[in-house]
Amino acid sequence: MEDRSDRRSMPRIVQQLFIVVFLLLLLAARGIVAPRSLEPANLLEIMRQAAPLGLVAIGQTIALLIGGIDLSVTSLITLTNVIAARMMIGGNETIFLTVVTVMAVSLMVGAANGLLIVFIRIPPIITTLAMGIILQGAAYIYTKGAPIGNIAPGFRVIAEGRIAGLPWAMIVWAVLLATVWVLLRLTRYGRRLYATGASPQIARLSGIPQRATIISAYMLCSLFACFAGLMLSAYIGVASMSVGTNYDLSSIAAAVIGGTTFAGGEGGMAGTVGGVLVLVLLNGLLTMLKISDAGKLMAQGAIIILMMATQAFKRRD
Repeated sequence: MEDRSDRRSMPRIVQQLFIVVFLLLLLAARGIVAPRSLEPANLLEIMRQAAPLGLVAIGQTIALLIGGIDLSVTSLITLTNVIAARMMIGGNETIFLTVVTVMAVSLMVGAANGLLIVFIRIPPIITTLAMGIILQGAAYIYTKGAPIGNIAPGFRVIAEGRIAGLPWAMIVWAVLLATVWVLLRLTRYGRRLYATGASPQIARLSGIPQRATIISAYMLCSLFACFAGLMLSAYIGVASMSVGTNYDLSSIAAAVIGGTTFAGGEGGMAGTVGGVLVLVLLNGLLTMLKISDAGKLMAQGAIIILMMATQAFKRRD
């Protein structure tokens, strides 16, 4: 008799193979359109550009794994940027205090999201959407509609610096990615996240502290949005009220393309990395082809639908 677990694993393998094949096709297309884009220096630049989205997508994947979602990351990225730019005012001596401050703010935002979801029982999509609006308003109040300040030169090394020829941004992304992979796959906390998303009732009967797990997941999601905000701040060097635009939808898209389901309990960091690279390479290719922003959104949506169809096929089996 055929093992049911083997049949269930097939769609996942197909999905992973699709991501690999699609990435290779995107690289081949870029090579045809602009042959020099495949040179090592340009490929490293792609990884540098992908790092901010990669950081947001790490946190978004954690939220999706517990069956949640976070639509407040865009506004949190912007708030992180305007606070960081104003606190640093170009001075290296304020870097540590700035980083600690914005991290504390992000953790409080994540905790607030989690508390509202588990105690007030407001749906995650409504909670985080409302939180995003609140944070957007907070950013306008903080800047009075006219963001000022700039990022300290010592902090901008994250965007401009290299070590052994590798961009600092890529290294930061890789280290944090590896840390979270270990957290999810090799620790009890990671198993709690997956169990909470896969079957809340079974997780509760197993003695898993669901409320604490959900709250901590949203805190991690907000923390990674903060990291992305800091990295983007290092990239642009100044305060901007639009720096976080569309990172909520893009991070969700990256996670879903990578195989993380909206139902929770399934997915991981390896797939999310693939999803991030798919989006970055696709956007770059469409830009080379002079496709409008509308066309880019349509292409991104088509890929998400294809991946969701694959997930639906897997669940049906």
